[in-house]
Amino acid sequence: MKKVEDNQEEKKQLEEQTEKVQAEVTKTEETLPAVAEEKAELELTELSADEDVASEPVNKALSTEVENKEIAESSEEAEAAEAEEEVDEAELKKKKSVKKKAVASEVMDWIRTICIGVIAGVLLVVFVIQRDNVYGDSMNPTLESGDVLFTQKISTYFKTFSRGDIVVLNGKGMEGYSKKEYLIKRVIGLPGETVKIADGNVYIKPMGHSDYYILQENYLEEGVKTTMMDYGTAHGYNEIKLGDNEYFCLGDNRPVSNDSRNLGPFTADRIVAVAVFRAFPFNKIRTF
Repeated sequence: MKKVEDNQEEKKQLEEQTEKVQAEVTKTEETLPAVAEEKAELELTELSADEDVASEPVNKALSTEVENKEIAESSEEAEAAEAEEEVDEAELKKKKSVKKKAVASEVMDWIRTICIGVIAGVLLVVFVIQRDNVYGDSMNPTLESGDVLFTQKISTYFKTFSRGDIVVLNGKGMEGYSKKEYLIKRVIGLPGETVKIADGNVYIKPMGHSDYYILQENYLEEGVKTTMMDYGTAHGYNEIKLGDNEYFCLGDNRPVSNDSRNLGPFTADRIVAVAVFRAFPFNKIRTF
């Protein structure tokens, strides 16, 4: 009886051990997937680390290549910027040079214009037109002392003078005239005519005619008479036939004028200009 009990007890212990083994096996089976998963993760991590280590030279090489490319691009940009600056500087210098040339050309144009103007002015004054001032009262009331005239010289080149012209005369060297100033008188008698002064009037006998006519002189003040002086009468200037190159000239203010009645006729070469315009005083501006 005791032996059966011992067998039953052993059987019971064996069952307990079997249950323990089965429990451990079950536990082991339950932990195996987790271990496998951890192992797989560990292997994946190691692989990733290996890949990172393997790709590090490649990444480094790529990074170096990118850096070199960036440096090259920066260098090219710097060179391009430098070249652009040089171009800008060259263009600026060119513009400055062009501007200087333009200014110099404009200055030269102005100088040429001024020179041409001065030369033209000198030529005009010497050969065409001049300014003359009136001194004395011998041409009153037509001209007064202080008047400013502009006179032309063209007529003196062609010896084309007309009766009534107010002319500028050079009396230097003529008997009876001792002043240095030019005279301003009016042309009364023309070449070839005979001029006679009598009865307070001027008589003209044209060339080829036998009769005189009284010269109408509306530029004289009313009542003014033309008379002779003893000096002129003694020289025959009271009735004189003019030569081919001679002009008989009188002042409008007959009582005070020293003219052909005393000095005799003026040759054409003594007529230096013909009055065309009174410029001053401004309230008496007029042409002749």
